[in-house]
Amino acid sequence: MVNGTSRSYYRVSKVALVSAMTCSLLLPQSFVFADNGGSFHSETVVPDRVKLAIASGQIPIPGSVTSDPTKAKFTKEEAITKVKSLFPILKDATPSSVSFANNHSFPASNNQMVWDIQWNYQTGNTSNGFNSYVDAMTGDLISTYLSFPIDENVAYYPPKFSKEQALKEATAFITKAATSISVKDLQLDDDINNIENRTLFGPVQYSFSFTTLKNGIPSQSDAITVTVDANGNVVQFSKPSDILKYPSSKATITQSEADKQFTADLDVGLYYIPIIKNGPSTDWVLGYRPLEYSMYSIDALTGKRISYEGTAISNSPVTYSEVPSTKNKFKPRNAKDQLSAEEAAKLVQEVAMLPKEHTLLNTNLHPNYMNPKQQSWNLNWGNNTGNAPQSIFPEQSSADIDADTGEILQFRVDSFRTTTSIKDVSIPSGLTKLSKESAKQRAIDLINRLYPNASSELKIINHEDAWNFLAESNQYQYEFQRFYKGTPVSETLTISFDIYGRLQSYYANRSTGLEKLKDTPVLKVTKAEALEAYREQYKKLKLQYSRFGGSNYIDNMNSKVEMRLVYTPTPIDITKSYQVLDAVSGNWVSPYDTSGQIGSRITPTDIKDHLAEKALTTLVEYGVLTPDATGILKPDAVITESDWLSMIVKSITPYYEIYNNLERKPVAGVNPEDPIYNIVNYAVERTWIKNDTTFQAKNELTREQLAVLLTSVVNYSKLSTYLSKDTTVNQFSDAKDINNKGAVATVIHLGLMEGENGKFNPQQKVTKAQAATVIMKLVEIQGKTDQTIGQ
Repeated sequence: MVNGTSRSYYRVSKVALVSAMTCSLLLPQSFVFADNGGSFHSETVVPDRVKLAIASGQIPIPGSVTSDPTKAKFTKEEAITKVKSLFPILKDATPSSVSFANNHSFPASNNQMVWDIQWNYQTGNTSNGFNSYVDAMTGDLISTYLSFPIDENVAYYPPKFSKEQALKEATAFITKAATSISVKDLQLDDDINNIENRTLFGPVQYSFSFTTLKNGIPSQSDAITVTVDANGNVVQFSKPSDILKYPSSKATITQSEADKQFTADLDVGLYYIPIIKNGPSTDWVLGYRPLEYSMYSIDALTGKRISYEGTAISNSPVTYSEVPSTKNKFKPRNAKDQLSAEEAAKLVQEVAMLPKEHTLLNTNLHPNYMNPKQQSWNLNWGNNTGNAPQSIFPEQSSADIDADTGEILQFRVDSFRTTTSIKDVSIPSGLTKLSKESAKQRAIDLINRLYPNASSELKIINHEDAWNFLAESNQYQYEFQRFYKGTPVSETLTISFDIYGRLQSYYANRSTGLEKLKDTPVLKVTKAEALEAYREQYKKLKLQYSRFGGSNYIDNMNSKVEMRLVYTPTPIDITKSYQVLDAVSGNWVSPYDTSGQIGSRITPTDIKDHLAEKALTTLVEYGVLTPDATGILKPDAVITESDWLSMIVKSITPYYEIYNNLERKPVAGVNPEDPIYNIVNYAVERTWIKNDTTFQAKNELTREQLAVLLTSVVNYSKLSTYLSKDTTVNQFSDAKDINNKGAVATVIHLGLMEGENGKFNPQQKVTKAQAATVIMKLVEIQGKTDQTIGQ
């Protein structure tokens, strides 16, 4: 698994996405992690009572800085007026509270001159709340997300505003919301970062990301995001609030020199790479990807490579050292019964030194995210203060332990302390400070105790001393590379501990399924060919400002945050940003699903002048249908019930996989290993199909069965039963052949299906083109039914 400092280049963004989603579920809406530019954020284990105390202001966010409202250039009243003028829908809203500080992020922003406005919007008996943040010195809006129901103004497909019109609205809004920013300093990001609501169902929204120019140079960390709905209303705005010093825009290293250095240093390696979908790995490829050190940015002032933490690194190739086997190695349990929470806690306490005052606060047995067939205990330790508010943010420890084998999958100390507060201030009783040599041995001892077959499956990545010891946080860290049959796996793990050897973080959840691979396959692509392919993708580096350092929440590390002028590797084809080159097939493949990204789609070659050309083209554009490599779509091919279900689910949401429960058990007779499992599970959860029946995935779809499935999607199953004696179907000469007359009557009334030549033809097979036409008819009745379609 990728570790907290983003060292697995092609997996960091996916993990960042998952972590950010998890974080949003665990914390109050306004309590989010600040961008640190170099590391991704993982969920933080915080008791509910503490979250509420934070949200209410009873507990300050760690690292918060005092602010002085008397120095504000914009008053509280001016800030409120500004937000109301930008969002007319707030004319009837009243601020429930206004505070002066910017402490709703960790680490706390260095700009504390901010008005925090808590809005309360009442609709009938329902009250909705959200925050707006306004810079008290510039008057700029920092962020607002209108999180309340506005059903009467929802814009469905087809949108009233096109993407181009929405972009004009977004740009105009920025000029009013952030007057300190000039329009000429806004640079629209590539399409891959402008992910509109790519679903045919639900409110249509367009999200735009702009990079801000500083001294005429793009600043990657100064991104402004704006979301516009299809009526042209801005519903979300966000811009950075931090105040950082920017280095000179005059690069000492020329573009030509940087490009030449990058090309010379670029190197690729052959790895087993997991294909990740909805958490667990679903497949593996043996492919080439760039070695991480060769993809680091180049400092435009010094010419040195810069790691994500902001430290200068050498251009030396990665080397490994063996992990010696030690006497005290991990041995899996063989007991039939699972561990109890107390037994799991004891295993952790044997390896990690928890403070004596900490007690076990929370326990939870749950399916493991990376391997849902495996159950693990999630444990949390901390000071038990009852229900009393805590004056400071609590230090805690958390761990995940395999309930069957007893393996500690992860451990982390959540200290939430600033860099200066974790200096060596006292010597723990009975412990001595580690030397460089004893620290490495400590890492070897720990990894043998924690990781199964560590000496045969792992190797130490040989980093420089400055990487292994972080002086600012007084911690050691060691990174290990996973191997399978002599070939590295595109996953590393890091273990960190303090200068006395006390474990601080460890994360070892690993992708499964490698054992299913056959012997090493025949390679179609050589390393030289792969290297040339990547060089073609990265011909020119991008000069920009980037933010380095900050807090790392998995490894519990802190480093100074600073802005650098750098040359950053950027592919010519942005859709290949996270793709890898399959060494066996020679194809570019994505290690994870990118259904939300708008990349280049293959244009169908066999639908021109087809009666359903418009409907088919739309479904291809929205990623519902995908032609083969030559553009063949086969519009007149008969589809199965599985094909239909896949089409309708993907039309409603491309993110259907993330809605599934972690516990992957058979649903409607479909096993978790089946490619259609996630589709069927999504449908079962919404009662489109019954779980206690066996879904006939391979059955060719008939018109009558399509009518039945449609009534469940529009939530009219009960109505269709009521309409079973409706005379509508009597108009068809083959009415006697229709078994579910209520379903047919329902779809006829809704205009979703119709007869032909006086017949309904209930047993006639449905083609891909006909299904596409029905979906587009369904799209057009959105907002006209009493219930939301597809929910």
